[in-house]
Amino acid sequence: MSCTRCADTGWVCENHPDRPWAKPGEFPNACDCGAGDPCPACNALSSRDQPPRLPPGFKVDYDKDGSRH
Repeated sequence: MSCTRCADTGWVCENHPDRPWAKPGEFPNACDCGAGDPCPACNALSSRDQPPRLPPGFKVDYDKDGSRH
């Protein structure tokens, strides 16, 4: 493991940026109490043309009826 902050997932807990954003037990010290943020150590947003890499297993869902907020 090269990034100890995010356990090489590229994402940290928004509320605890020193802990990997994952289901507890998946990684040591993992946290899923909030939204995920790109890891500032290894997945920082560098520019609009180069967004952060997505979390493992990320899946985009499209709704043919559009937004329902």
